[in-house]
Amino acid sequence: MNPKKYVFTALFAALISIGCVIAIPLPGGVPITVQNLFAILAGGILGSFYGGAAVLLWMIIGAVGIPVFANAHGGLAIILGPTGGYMWGYALGSLFLGLTLKSPSLSENKKDWRFILKIALLAFVAYAIVYLPGIPWFMHVMAGKGKPQTFMSALKLTFIPFIPGDLIKWLITIPLTASLRPIAARYLENEE
Repeated sequence: MNPKKYVFTALFAALISIGCVIAIPLPGGVPITVQNLFAILAGGILGSFYGGAAVLLWMIIGAVGIPVFANAHGGLAIILGPTGGYMWGYALGSLFLGLTLKSPSLSENKKDWRFILKIALLAFVAYAIVYLPGIPWFMHVMAGKGKPQTFMSALKLTFIPFIPGDLIKWLITIPLTASLRPIAARYLENEE
């Protein structure tokens, strides 16, 4: 195993952690952060399953109480709270993008329009995957707190307000992934 992959995994866990500094609270309890941007970038840049591992490492660090979650909170209660499903969605989205793009390679051409299109389509799906566990978990937790949500009300609170920001993050993800994968490949390729 290449120890540099562990270093890059830890680096992306740190970037996701730093993303908690930027958090805009919204009604409904799910803030806008850049943590999903860093999580999806981890999968796109590291490829394979290392992006997902970076997100899981970030979740473990936060679960033990280190304030790396949105609004600089930490603890297992946050993962079990209304936003916990989104954290699992970060891991799934990152893992999806990493597995579909595969490990970065020096042979990738960051100016090849087909490669850019592939990144764009797969990153879009990765951002969408974040919501698959996020919305149902939000509904489940809110129902347990005596504040049941219909699917439409959950969408209004936890999906619709985030569309513009996620589209901007998606547009940022495309060139960053294309540009940084060859750099990552210099350190990670052929060193298994």
